[in-house]
Amino acid sequence: MQIFWEYLLDQWRFVTLASAFVLLIEGLAILSVFHALKHVRTSQAAVAWTTGLLTLPFVSLPLYWVFARHRFEGYREAVREVGQRHEQSMSAVQRELMTERFARSAQKRTALEYVADILDTPVGGGNQFQLLVDGEAFFDAVFETIESAERYLYLSFFIIRDDELGNRFADALIRRASEGVQVRLLYDEVGCLQLSGAYLERLRCGGVDVRAFDTRQGWVNRFQINFRNHRKLIVADGGDAVLGGLNIGNEYLGTAAGLPRWRDTGVLMKGPGARKVQAVFASDYYWAARQDLPEADWRSEADVSCEDQGSHESNRPLQMDQQAAGGHTEEAIPLSGSSGCRGSEGQVAICSTGPADLRPRATMMYVAAAAAARKRIWISTPYLVPDEPSQVALHMAKARGVDVRLLIPSEADHWGVYLAGFYYEEILAEAGIPVYRYSDGFMHQKCVLIDDDLVLIGSTNLDNRSLYLNFELMLASDDPKLVNNAAEMLQRDFITATHSNAPDKPIRPWLARVGTAVARLFSPLL
Repeated sequence: MQIFWEYLLDQWRFVTLASAFVLLIEGLAILSVFHALKHVRTSQAAVAWTTGLLTLPFVSLPLYWVFARHRFEGYREAVREVGQRHEQSMSAVQRELMTERFARSAQKRTALEYVADILDTPVGGGNQFQLLVDGEAFFDAVFETIESAERYLYLSFFIIRDDELGNRFADALIRRASEGVQVRLLYDEVGCLQLSGAYLERLRCGGVDVRAFDTRQGWVNRFQINFRNHRKLIVADGGDAVLGGLNIGNEYLGTAAGLPRWRDTGVLMKGPGARKVQAVFASDYYWAARQDLPEADWRSEADVSCEDQGSHESNRPLQMDQQAAGGHTEEAIPLSGSSGCRGSEGQVAICSTGPADLRPRATMMYVAAAAAARKRIWISTPYLVPDEPSQVALHMAKARGVDVRLLIPSEADHWGVYLAGFYYEEILAEAGIPVYRYSDGFMHQKCVLIDDDLVLIGSTNLDNRSLYLNFELMLASDDPKLVNNAAEMLQRDFITATHSNAPDKPIRPWLARVGTAVARLFSPLL
């Protein structure tokens, strides 16, 4: 009998604990519903999360707190905290990246001024540009920039591989640090998930200040694992900057075994515009390290005299040769502008966007670009999962008679995004907007060409992740030679592409159509 009562007692305890656990989950789910109704970005998503939380709380609750958040908490506060201790640096960052909010900041006579005004970001001149087509040209510029630094180097990449190129990169940073150059490197924790601790420790032991862009700082931010720092940039001495869509790894050079040829684009910029890229790094570093950059050169454009520019090696025009490899032209198109102290006449604006923004600035960038187009807007992006405003903006541009074209890869990098792209192909086809698929390798470049007036190159894809969940960076310039070089580059890319959403295109297999329909459901997370 005693055993029987002990058994009943154990069962009662189990039922009590299980009931308490169920009630706890249900209570948290109900609280999360109220949170979703207030904070989820769209009403459709709020309805979906509410339904899931109430019907399947054990599954939906953890998914909600990881994937439903679209606002990155703590970033602005971290920048403000550092700024309170270092007002001069903070004012320089704001000067380089932001103009007065909701105020007219440009004459809006050009496409660049229109885009910059929408994003409340300043426009600056006195720069020289070099278009870097594919990995060989890009990494030549990367290592030349690393070697050119005299005082400091700032670097940030989404992915760093512990492979041949990654080790060459690490060796270069360690050597420059040993020569007295202050080297600071930021990396994304998720993007570098496979990067070995030994690699990072070797950098630290070599004198490199290595920091993870940890999105989960603080107890409140424990679930901020769905955000990424997707930026790729290098700044040397505040005068040279390299940015684009390439990370550090053999596949980006096109030499990784078993992977297709990699097609990508970057830009080398010399001049005061590099301080705008430096300001982007500074903001990210403030978050990652809660420290200032005491060595940073924050002289404004007006403070930099012609004598300073003439004496600084980084402001000399570069001479680069075109090289052909494997039948493909991998080129560094020569610097635009003359060798005079003011560089070229082209202007530049830096479009730095991310989930800490109070407005959807990445979407606003694409919408403003489409609105500014009068003759053409050509967009190359590896992932085609546009949000509703971007789709409407492209439809409106097409309705105005603008030549709207999109270039995406025919190779699959991430299957969910790849399959979802077919759905949006069909949506764009209904408006008469052609989508071309690049067939000569994997196309990873992010480039927007507007008329003959403006080009944007950087890291921002036309997908929901880049638009809302990633920290991104795009360079926008109206430099005539840079724009012309980008136009010639895209024309070559379209030649090697096929019209994927043409009316007479064969119907895809039913399994692919089912996969597309399912992938579309997850498009807000892609």
